[in-house]
Amino acid sequence: MKTFKIDFHTTKACIYRGEIGQFGGYLRPITALDRTSLKSFVGIDEAIALLKANTQNLLCERPYCHALFWGARGCGKTSSMRAILGSFLHDSETNLRVIEIDKQDLSILPFILDFIRDLPYKFVLFCDDLSFNRDDESYKPLKRILDGGFEKVADNVAFYATSNLRHLLLEEYVQDTSQIHQNDICDEIVSLSDRFGIAIGFYTLGSAEYLELIAHGLDIISDQDSQWKQKALNYATQKGSRNARIAKEFVNLYRGKLV
Repeated sequence: MKTFKIDFHTTKACIYRGEIGQFGGYLRPITALDRTSLKSFVGIDEAIALLKANTQNLLCERPYCHALFWGARGCGKTSSMRAILGSFLHDSETNLRVIEIDKQDLSILPFILDFIRDLPYKFVLFCDDLSFNRDDESYKPLKRILDGGFEKVADNVAFYATSNLRHLLLEEYVQDTSQIHQNDICDEIVSLSDRFGIAIGFYTLGSAEYLELIAHGLDIISDQDSQWKQKALNYATQKGSRNARIAKEFVNLYRGKLV
């Protein structure tokens, strides 16, 4: 059985580095955790509260679900999920451990599960930007992690993911001349997404939410200086969207006097 050299007593979060040539894959400790405050997010209070409660259930051995944040690019899926997990990891007494795994390394999931399922910690396996192309069968190990097989699902492991797609598989995946084959693939798509008990959509911000997010980033309390608002709206038009990522970019530009 594949084992990993890592001490979860001292390591709260790590990332899997896949095999490259003669070098085997390994778990590398993450020493610089994301310290984004949850107060920095606008319009996703319910999503934050739900994922925090779900993670707390995992820690307290109450019923919990696997979670998927999906939706438009740059709307805060990844940053909010990292901030939520970080809020637990910054607690010195936490029993939570986080393992980040890239999509191309999902085949390692069964080996990681074998390694951690009997350890005295609660684990969140985190995968960012999860999606699959046609003929990509790397999702199959993930299905077994989410719903088990002949072996019982580990009760100390939750899988959290972000994706730009609601059903994780690209639309081209279902393009086939055989209607029967299309139906089979559609069933496969639904069976994968159904394994996430929590699936929350993130959307492009309205103008008011977008400006509120920027005002928070600029520490603006009053409307005495409203010149930044029009600049912010113009910048969003130039970029073609209003989302958390663009708001953050504008804050950096404005602070740096580049806009």
